[in-house]
Amino acid sequence: MSICMSVSEVVTAEQANLRESKYVEVAPEHVYHEKVSGMVKNGSEVSISVVLTNFSKVIEGNKSELFFYSDLGVLPSIIVDGTPKEYKIPFVVDHRKVREVKVTLVRDAPEVNKRRENVTLLNITQKIKEEEYSVIDIKRHVTSEIIEDALSAWHKAEEAVEAANLTITNATKAKINVEEAKTTLKLAKEHLNNSLDFYNGGRPEEALREAELASVSAGDAKKLAESVKGARRIRNYGILAAVVIIAVVVLGLWAKKRSKKRRIY
Repeated sequence: MSICMSVSEVVTAEQANLRESKYVEVAPEHVYHEKVSGMVKNGSEVSISVVLTNFSKVIEGNKSELFFYSDLGVLPSIIVDGTPKEYKIPFVVDHRKVREVKVTLVRDAPEVNKRRENVTLLNITQKIKEEEYSVIDIKRHVTSEIIEDALSAWHKAEEAVEAANLTITNATKAKINVEEAKTTLKLAKEHLNNSLDFYNGGRPEEALREAELASVSAGDAKKLAESVKGARRIRNYGILAAVVIIAVVVLGLWAKKRSKKRRIY
């Protein structure tokens, strides 16, 4: 069910630059929901309770209008001084009579296939004459375990690709042939791109699988580059050792020959 309000009656996230209302006080809100990494778990029940009190007595006309909006698509329940009231648009408050307005809202969070940020759980604005003021704006991110797993795996894979790329770049600068490692890194990048495409397409399970494959391929590419570098280092050490041995032998022969010549003269 959607909340039917005209654009002029609703302050959306794009219009959140309203001045904070100084004509009503807001008690600390209570927001309850299941959490995933501190965010709202998709499909879980969201319960919100907000109490408005101390309505200013020094406003023109002694009345203000309250407007409510929620991305959850449900109308709030309103209790004025302990008595339930019918929801109306706008909801008029007589500041001379009303001491407390309690607003409650219960609704399941949206079902999402990728993280949805800044979901408006409840927005209340106050209108006095032609001026509008922000009373409260409760926003949260909505996600799920598989979505967060996919995102975490993607970032891990991205770091693995960067590490492999750095190792291969350094090896290439050192004139080391790392073509096999480059081919494996290319495969890792393909998996990483596939993961992002799947995530953006609302397919977190596939995104997770591709990210894990990207990490594996990136790790293999880094190991291949390191093994080639290591083999070349060992070969260079072997060549250096051989040169040293040859030099020692030559020097020994030269010294022996010189010694014989001295005995002859």
